[in-house]
Amino acid sequence: MLKVASNLLATFGILAALPCAASAGYNETLTMQGISFEVSAAESGDTSKLTIKPSGLKAVNDPVTHDIAGRVLRAEVADIDSNGDPEIYVFTASNSDPKRGGIIAYAVNKKKSMSPIFVPDFTEDPKLAAGYAGGDESAVVETSFVTRFKIGSGEKWRQLQYKLKPGEAGWKLVLDKVVEF
Repeated sequence: MLKVASNLLATFGILAALPCAASAGYNETLTMQGISFEVSAAESGDTSKLTIKPSGLKAVNDPVTHDIAGRVLRAEVADIDSNGDPEIYVFTASNSDPKRGGIIAYAVNKKKSMSPIFVPDFTEDPKLAAGYAGGDESAVVETSFVTRFKIGSGEKWRQLQYKLKPGEAGWKLVLDKVVEF
C-alpha cells in the first residue's frame, strides 16, 4: 500500500506540474503494443473538438470525435487489464469550472477495433460525491485508473480506484476501492 501511495503521489505530483494545453489545442501520438493513437484537439472558444485516430488495428482504424465543453490536458496509453490490448485515456478540464476534470477513454478489442470505455460519473453517487470540493486529478497507476479530488474544506482527499472490466456492449471502469487521506 505504501508503494502504491508513493507511486500515486509521484504520478499526481507530475500531473500538477504539467502545463495546461496551449490555446492552439493539443496534438500527441501515443503507441503501445503496435497500436498508435493520434490524439488531437482544436479549441474554439469554450469548447474543443477531440479526435482520436487509431492506427495498426487489423479491421477498423476509423477516427472518433467528441465535442468537449473545455480543453484536453493530456493523454495516456496503458493496458490496465493486462489483456495485451492497449487503452487510450484522454484527460480533460472544464473551462467553466477549472476544478472539474473529465475523461474520455477507448479500449482496443483483440487488435481489431476500439470501443468506448464507460467511465462512471462519481458525482451521481451521493456517497462518493459527499463533500466534493474539486481539484480533480486522474491518472493510470499500475493496473488501475485513479481519480482523486478534494473533500470538505480541501484539506483531505478522496481517491477512487477503478479496474477495467468487459461490459455488455463494450468496456467499463468499475469502482474497486475508495481511500481518503
